[in-house]
Amino acid sequence: MRLKARPSNDCGRLPLPKGEGWGEGLQTIDRFDPPHPHPLPVGERVSGRAVVRFRALHKCSALAIILLLSFPSPAAAQSSVESFYKDQRVRMLVGYGVGTGNDLYLRLLARHIGKYIPGKPPMVPENMPGAGGIVMFNHLYNVAPRDGSVIAHPSRSLVTEPLYGNQQARYDALKFGWFGSINRDVATCITWGKSGIASIEDAKRREVAVGSTGASAESNYFPKLLNAVLGTRFKTVLGYPDSGAVGIAMERGELDGYCSFTWAAIKSARPNWLTNKQINVILQLSMAKHPELPDVPLVADLARDEASRQIFTLAFGAQKMGRPVATTPGVPPERLAALRQAFDAAMRDPSFQDDARRNGLEAEGPITGAEVDEVLRDIYATPKPIVQRYEAIRNER
Repeated sequence: MRLKARPSNDCGRLPLPKGEGWGEGLQTIDRFDPPHPHPLPVGERVSGRAVVRFRALHKCSALAIILLLSFPSPAAAQSSVESFYKDQRVRMLVGYGVGTGNDLYLRLLARHIGKYIPGKPPMVPENMPGAGGIVMFNHLYNVAPRDGSVIAHPSRSLVTEPLYGNQQARYDALKFGWFGSINRDVATCITWGKSGIASIEDAKRREVAVGSTGASAESNYFPKLLNAVLGTRFKTVLGYPDSGAVGIAMERGELDGYCSFTWAAIKSARPNWLTNKQINVILQLSMAKHPELPDVPLVADLARDEASRQIFTLAFGAQKMGRPVATTPGVPPERLAALRQAFDAAMRDPSFQDDARRNGLEAEGPITGAEVDEVLRDIYATPKPIVQRYEAIRNER
């Protein structure tokens, strides 16, 4: 009796390779007699019965074993990660000078995250200033080894530069291995106490010189956005290597202010400004107020129409990832997972929180790597007309 066969991709039902057995393509015997103890080659018969092709069965068994072996156990993955980091120095990059807000946060993290990485590698902070931090971010994407041995704390403003067509931004922000963010930050627009500019309304009446760390820095295009939407008269002065240099220029009277210094950075890097009441905080550049600044106007509340609000959301939405931390693209999944877990553990560490408070750094309300990924996906999904309008404002000379 000839047995009927039908197509199937089910390995458990003994698929027959094309050209073997009956018919063409992958086929499966619906019913069969018990196999002979010494099976003959495929296609032969014994006593009128079809010989079950053990070759197919062996292929399926081998495939199952290969699949099982291709997924290492959690213990094996942990051992592999630990072996890599045991004798590995981990570089921690920041795109700004020593003593700046970004530098202080990077060094805070460096003091605590290493003990949570399998192998407990030494963490080595490294300053790589230039072009508002973009030099470091390009290095992370294009030069640094893609093995998890380099970690960076970039400015959140850099993540959107490719979206606006910045030719200097030679990276894809969606491809970095994001650990998360140390906090949710609020940028501010501040003026020196002796500048004569004490409110955002004052900034509409006369020209206000504000410092900037580069053409692609928030300190350059935030003032331009405020000029275009709110009618302020900020004039950005480029060429300062970092926020520390801008602060010194303000103290010398060379500049009237700075529009992008975060509230957390002011408290950590320039606490004397607050103690001595040397600055005016005239605007919060965020979509939600900082609880310590209830009386300072919020830029989102000053939007005149829906289009303006959409631009503010695009420009200031990344404040949620106030202090982001990332590694290169292409890091092996088990290492990236271990680094993310180490970051999360450091954020929960009481000694990390105590260290942050002692140094005047805000480390409350951190977000995870998955949340950073979501923020970036939302930003990159912004309607093109809104992006183009903001890009035009940013590129004004």
